[in-house]
Amino acid sequence: MANLQKEIAYKRRQISTHEEDLASLYCDLGRLGIEGGGEARSVALIEQRRRYSEVLEEWERAVHSREQIAGYIRQIEDRSRKIGEIEADIKALGQQEEEIYSRLGAMAWEAYGFGTLPPRSRELCDPIFASHAQRIQTLNAQAMNRRGTLARRLALIRLHRLRSRFASLLLNAGRSLAAAGWEGDLDLARSSGLAESLASVRTRRLDLDEELALHQSAMAKLKSEEVSAPKAKLAESEELASRLEDECKIEGGEYGRLLYEQEIRSEEEGWEGLVNQIRLHRNRIIALEQEIHSLGNQVKAEELTAQIEVEMRRIAHLRSSMESAHRQIVQLDGSIEEKRRQIEVLLSRTGEITDG
Repeated sequence: MANLQKEIAYKRRQISTHEEDLASLYCDLGRLGIEGGGEARSVALIEQRRRYSEVLEEWERAVHSREQIAGYIRQIEDRSRKIGEIEADIKALGQQEEEIYSRLGAMAWEAYGFGTLPPRSRELCDPIFASHAQRIQTLNAQAMNRRGTLARRLALIRLHRLRSRFASLLLNAGRSLAAAGWEGDLDLARSSGLAESLASVRTRRLDLDEELALHQSAMAKLKSEEVSAPKAKLAESEELASRLEDECKIEGGEYGRLLYEQEIRSEEEGWEGLVNQIRLHRNRIIALEQEIHSLGNQVKAEELTAQIEVEMRRIAHLRSSMESAHRQIVQLDGSIEEKRRQIEVLLSRTGEITDG
């Protein structure tokens, strides 16, 4: 019996697989029916076609809405990522620019000290260099004139601090000259590759600034059309689309089933292969159900056979009990007769007692 039950369970799993395939095929047939148009010839088909068309339209709208929200989120994320990458490139470029500007500033400082800086560049650099140069000159004089004194030590400390801030002055001067476009006032040929490096970072800076502005403009436009809580909206839209998709499968499958059972025509173009697959699955399900029914009858027959065996054993037990009871009855009957005989004997002797 256990083997029969296993075989029945296996065939039921086969039926489930066929039913899943059949449901999918019915959906495909339902879509063909909707796409093919034509007039339905039964009330049931007309009503089911209407229901399927309505839920299909709802699902298509939900999918469109979902794709719009997802596309919006992707654009926001892509723009944000690209802006972040450009800003990282600009930051890296800034380090190269600082190195170049510092080299320009060092050349400007040297020319400023020698008095060879053209007037326009000198005028530009004077606010940066003049006070620094004057302060260095003063502290150098103090350090030279006050040897061994506390004032000299203080002057040296201040001079060290002033020189430690010198790099920022060179950077500012070089940046100012480059921004004004007056780096040609310096003898750039003395520094190998400096002019080429400056031209390269300028071009790169323009390209990055232009690309950044483009993405920031696009981001601003996206935010002007901003969907409130887009990720929450997307989750809601996905849930709705999923639910409607399930409803489409149900309604489309039912429409396909009705088409197959009520109106299917072998001459429909493109339907023959699908109809044949449906027929094969349906026939296989019927065959499996018949096999399960047959196996179920075998199981019931085995169960009845087992019950008969149990009842036969009970009958045998009862018969054995009856025979034993009969023997006991016979013995008891004999005992009763013997006791009655004894009673008669005893009663018959009443009055026979004599004086001995």
